[in-house]
Amino acid sequence: MNALFDLFNDKERRTLGRLGLATLLALAVFLVLFSRTRGGIERDRGVALQLQDSYGRATKARDEAKAAWQRWEEAGRDLEELRTGFFYDLEGGVQALRLDLQQIFALAGTTITDLGYGYSDMEKEQVRKTVVTFTYTGSYAGLKKLLAVLEAFPKFLVIEKIEFPRTGSEGERLSANLAVAGYYGI
Repeated sequence: MNALFDLFNDKERRTLGRLGLATLLALAVFLVLFSRTRGGIERDRGVALQLQDSYGRATKARDEAKAAWQRWEEAGRDLEELRTGFFYDLEGGVQALRLDLQQIFALAGTTITDLGYGYSDMEKEQVRKTVVTFTYTGSYAGLKKLLAVLEAFPKFLVIEKIEFPRTGSEGERLSANLAVAGYYGI
């Protein structure tokens, strides 16, 4: 290798030395810039992953909020359906309940005359409740038909209590005290 350098004169050797030094300097600059660029790329990749994760969470939260909003809208429609189809209006609530009970008794083929009415406000539920008490006297088949008509009736009527003072055994007629609740005014 020394024999090769001996072929060059002093000026050429200095030029080769400067070229070598410039090459080493360029290589050092390149390595510094490459490491910084690579670090920046890794940092940018980390930021991109965080943004992608944040976007995924935001999309999920948006979809959950949309689903919750749809459930609330559906609940509002259900509540409106309950108001119009199953509950009695505030204005004619008790009178409409009386007429419906007359219709139920007619459909069941029974006549009940002495009805007792109890009224209460359910403030938490924002509903008024009317409890109608009456005594049914007749056969078991008649009671069964009355209960079936009450159950099939389109308005929201709840049988709150049934008591049997006489069970209809030993040839006597069946007697049942019933309490039916009607709701109005959501």
